[in-house]
Amino acid sequence: MKDFYSTLGVSEKASEAEMKKAYRKLAKKYHPDANPGDKQAESKFKEISEAYDVLSDKKKRAQYEQMRRFGGGYGGARPGAAYGGRGVNSDDLSSIFGQSGGFGSFADIFSSIFGDSPGRSGAGFGQRRGPVRGDDLYSDIEIPFATAAKGGKVNARIMTTEQCPICHGSSTKPGASQTVCPDCGGRGMVSFTQGDFAVSRPCPRCLGKGRITGDPCDNCRGSGNVSNRHEISVKIPSGMESGKKIRLKGLGNPGTKGGPPGDLYLRVDVKDHPFFWRKGLNIYCRVPLTLNQAADGTKIRVRTMSGKKVDLKIPPCTAPGKKFKLKGLGLISHSKKGDQIVEIDLKIPKEMTDEEKELYDKITQTAGA
Repeated sequence: MKDFYSTLGVSEKASEAEMKKAYRKLAKKYHPDANPGDKQAESKFKEISEAYDVLSDKKKRAQYEQMRRFGGGYGGARPGAAYGGRGVNSDDLSSIFGQSGGFGSFADIFSSIFGDSPGRSGAGFGQRRGPVRGDDLYSDIEIPFATAAKGGKVNARIMTTEQCPICHGSSTKPGASQTVCPDCGGRGMVSFTQGDFAVSRPCPRCLGKGRITGDPCDNCRGSGNVSNRHEISVKIPSGMESGKKIRLKGLGNPGTKGGPPGDLYLRVDVKDHPFFWRKGLNIYCRVPLTLNQAADGTKIRVRTMSGKKVDLKIPPCTAPGKKFKLKGLGLISHSKKGDQIVEIDLKIPKEMTDEEKELYDKITQTAGA
């Protein structure tokens, strides 16, 4: 079983903040943009993204912990081995853990952790010979505050893996002959023991294809796939927050043996705004006032998310930190409207005159009354 904690370099009791900090540090180090052409860095980046995707999601993390406990707590119980007098298959395990909300069926959980689906009705791992779905890809996308709040489109540069256009995924030079892989016997999978489970993985020699050649394709170096950088347009729904994910179907790694491609998941990071910040559907801002304005009262013009300015009446003796509500001028989501909250920031001189001290005392005394 993959140790996602070790992949991120954090303890099993790590908080969300600690995991996020570790992920960002590693992602920055191994990101394909920082390591162009480095296949090992690209592979490491995928492992880091996969680990963080599971551990940063409470449901997925709980399911992963259940899998870890199951692997160590049922000594010798393997799919296909005796368990209560019968073989253990994915349906048996699903009845123990229930259906997974984020992963799909229990077989999908096994697939994401072990890299393959468990056999059924005592059949062992890794005997899958038909089409295999491609791996999902994970990347980060930074979006402007206004786009996250109101929705819109942004352009993103992503690295995708595609079938080699020269060998069409065969891994060999056009016209070169192939032989059955001696390591996997043409199955494309090899089995080994991992803890209490017998686990199958794609054969490292033939890369899961079941056949090898002594004359690999020059374009893809025998992998059957090539990496390409693309710029895509991504639709951002209104109310998007940092940490949430956008799924782009079919933009993951290509499948094998005619299988469908995986999906691309973009993890959103919303840029800070110099004037606004948000909590839920409410938009907040801070407006400065002088002592005279706060003491005597005034009318100010406040910028809103729409770009328009609205008038706001400030009553006399308004204390610093006082909040005013502009109803309905926050974010809109599913027919619900938030408000814009205007917080008063009183500008107090470092050295006040007697008149300014009197005004300040008047404001604070009235506010405390």
